[in-house]
Amino acid sequence: MRTPPIALAALAGLTTVAAAQTIGTVTLTASTTTIGLGDTFTIGVVLSDNISGNSVFAFDLMIEAFGPGVAIMGDPTPDAGIFGFSGSTSGTTVTGLGGSSDILGPALDPSLDGVTVFSFQVTTGVTCGLYEFIVSDGPGPNAAMQWGEGGGIVINPRDYDEIVFNGLSINVFPAPGTVSLLAGAGLLAARHRRHV
Repeated sequence: MRTPPIALAALAGLTTVAAAQTIGTVTLTASTTTIGLGDTFTIGVVLSDNISGNSVFAFDLMIEAFGPGVAIMGDPTPDAGIFGFSGSTSGTTVTGLGGSSDILGPALDPSLDGVTVFSFQVTTGVTCGLYEFIVSDGPGPNAAMQWGEGGGIVINPRDYDEIVFNGLSINVFPAPGTVSLLAGAGLLAARHRRHV
């Protein structure tokens, strides 16, 4: 059985388009995985993509916190190499935007590929449970991420075909001292019940 030439041409076109897709990735990282009530930890925002060489050019991101208690977020701190950084905190939301310091082409060196572009502090609330941090496109005028296409004197910012957002989940546990106090209170209550 032979495949018609038109079907082969269509399939070849689809393969080419899929292979040429540019994919950017935003990943949230945490300074620790074991967190107690009232503890403070740091969240970092790392950018990367599937384009070989230097490419990640700019970002405009928003991180929101969800959970059983309030997560207090500190002001975002940019990497020293970020150009034109603007960031803020409002309640349980942090925003940050900026770009590569090398806006003149054609090499885009260094780019923001693999860089923790900004970080911020989080203090857990008074309730144990799962705290989730979701990253998405920011409220600013730019796309969540852009890549830089070299050419001529100035690098041209380009949008990615797809951006993958990797959020973060943190389990908040009682502080070690609190656990021993709760265990002791439980033993006293059990002992009191036996004597009554």
